[in-house]
Amino acid sequence: MGPTPTKATMKIHWAQTALLFLLVWIAPACVSDTALDDRGDFRSAFLIVGPDRGFQGNREIKEAYNAFAKDYWARLVFISLAEEYEDAMRNKLEEALKELRAGGSGSIVVIPLVLSESDPYLKKAKGLLASMEERLQFAPVMVRDHLAAQILEDRARALSKVPANDQLVVVGYGATNTEEAATMRRELEKLATEVRRRLLFKEATIALFFHPAAPEGVLQEGNQRAEKTIRAAGSRHYAMVVPFHLGPKHTGSMQFSRRVEDMLSGVRASYDGHEILPHPNVLLWLKKMANQRIAPRKMGVVIMPHGAGEYLNEPILNAVEPLVSRYNIEVAFGMADTEMLQEAIDRLQDRGSTHILVLRLYATSLSLRDETEYVLGLRESWPLHGHAHGSGAADPPRVRASAVLATAGGLDADPLISEVLLQRAAEVSVAPESETVILLAHGSGSEDVEGHWLQQLAAQADFIRAKARPAFRAIEYATVREDWPGKREQAIEKVRKMIAGTASNGGRALVIAARLAGPGPYQQFLNGLRYSFNGKGIAPHPNLTRWMEQEIKRWIAGLTPSIKGGITEGRRKQSE
Repeated sequence: MGPTPTKATMKIHWAQTALLFLLVWIAPACVSDTALDDRGDFRSAFLIVGPDRGFQGNREIKEAYNAFAKDYWARLVFISLAEEYEDAMRNKLEEALKELRAGGSGSIVVIPLVLSESDPYLKKAKGLLASMEERLQFAPVMVRDHLAAQILEDRARALSKVPANDQLVVVGYGATNTEEAATMRRELEKLATEVRRRLLFKEATIALFFHPAAPEGVLQEGNQRAEKTIRAAGSRHYAMVVPFHLGPKHTGSMQFSRRVEDMLSGVRASYDGHEILPHPNVLLWLKKMANQRIAPRKMGVVIMPHGAGEYLNEPILNAVEPLVSRYNIEVAFGMADTEMLQEAIDRLQDRGSTHILVLRLYATSLSLRDETEYVLGLRESWPLHGHAHGSGAADPPRVRASAVLATAGGLDADPLISEVLLQRAAEVSVAPESETVILLAHGSGSEDVEGHWLQQLAAQADFIRAKARPAFRAIEYATVREDWPGKREQAIEKVRKMIAGTASNGGRALVIAARLAGPGPYQQFLNGLRYSFNGKGIAPHPNLTRWMEQEIKRWIAGLTPSIKGGITEGRRKQSE
């Protein structure tokens, strides 16, 4: 027989069981309802235009499209650069638009399945569509999204065992003039730079080939230059050659990537011919482009606290528990940890979420903000001050998702949180008129973040000073900059002097752990001093639960004015 469960343990197990039951119970209602058969308030239809690549290449595009069309009202039209097919393409486009409009959609969004904004197939499509439909919108091209860089990363990773010794060669295709080539080269260089930061390749270069529709002189000169680039790369370092394009691919032998393979004869290179398609990120990207343009009726929330062991996590989960009956929620402990966030986002997407908020349950709004934004694909580069990211280290991976992602949070000096700190002080107070409250927090190694942190503590101290009845003798605040030894010693010494100074005139220090949960290492840092300590932290407390719901509602309100009651209303209807 095992040990008898404690009351707290039973409560956590009950909460986990209840959450699992809730998620299973609501699962049937999370089946996608954006298809034509369940129009409801569905507002957008989608016209996907892609290059006519030949039989095998078009089959790859169709496979991605068919998977997309299961959940979205869509049509696919292939675009050719051959003038003799212009009438046929025009008829195909007009027929597709007619069918999409017949579905009763409010607007039609064109999703261009091309890599570059300067792609000639996209230019051709825009020209043909210009006179057909006034309400058309165009989604951004693939190069604008980090999901494209992840495809390139996967292709490169499959070829290279030791990137630090290798050179990455990205093979582009499709320009019909030098202006298009210059844009495509810049876009591919940007993707290659991101992959190089992730995998730490010794070098990265671009070999860009022209489309046969280019003028003869431009075509020959440009393609000779690209071939020369590939051969030169193999002479300097071992080359990882990745064909990253949507070029011609009629059959196994009749495709552009086979031409590249022939060029590599005698070159020190690895090459497997795998292009952009097929890859699961293409479908994720198509869905993401669509989700950005539909009414966000299926929303999910990832709560992201730091967390640690069971006894620190338990009060945080207890604060989250009242929300699980009203919102589609997952918890991802950690410091913008990609793996934990990916698991949570995947679970929410599996339950139908098309829009997801990652709510940072940290002391300040700057804490892990930039890191989280990078991991979610909301900013281009990993912050220089990124936590636990040393000089020369590879950038961390990013999540892969079709949902529209956002992040918010950081407790800062929100009155709901300041009120909890006032209560924590009152819990250990005996004679307020002789007591000095000291709010003690973690702190940061970054001077900018540290300055912001101190501002928030000052605002919390002002709140306590204004609200405490009877008033305390004084309200002070400080951080100990826990994770930065060189700065920590100075910070701790300052706090120790602050506590010692409160003893004058019969004074007494009340040290309050101004942190999400638990006492932290503060008692160890302050060993030997006389003071009263409240190490509960903020969680669990009804105000923390209220704060989370407040932030969730703000996010919902900012998504679209058409949502009335948001997911709260949706869940209420399910339970009636």
